[in-house]
Amino acid sequence: MQSDCRMLLNELMESEASDDIWDMCWNHFVLNDTVGEAAYAAVPYLVEFVQRSVTIDWNALALISAIDLARPAGPAMPSRLKQDYFQAIRALPQILANHPQTQWDELTTRYAASCIALGRGQRELAKIYSDLSLEEGIAWRMNRERTS
Repeated sequence: MQSDCRMLLNELMESEASDDIWDMCWNHFVLNDTVGEAAYAAVPYLVEFVQRSVTIDWNALALISAIDLARPAGPAMPSRLKQDYFQAIRALPQILANHPQTQWDELTTRYAASCIALGRGQRELAKIYSDLSLEEGIAWRMNRERTS
């Protein structure tokens, strides 16, 4: 399994990410909102992928967000992974701020906001950004405006 994950991450880093690669990443790293050691090890590679990419693929940000949000309920992270993992999470806000792509679609923006919140220790906001679609957010805002 670990060599499969390593090969998958290498393929992601060295080629153009296809839907098939992303499907495999989701199946290897996040299954039914649960994560494990391979997912923790993948996060620094996914952050590097975002940093190197000319165009940000929302899948990378969504995976990072899903892994970190599932982490408290998952198995303990091995100590050998902690430094790289948490360094990558903390680096996300700056990486996203400095990214050359200046226009993001809704999914990229949503998961970027979630990752920025995670990088700044705001887990509840990260969960909201991750879970709430644009349509749901608009409906919530309109309902709130009606009741104010």
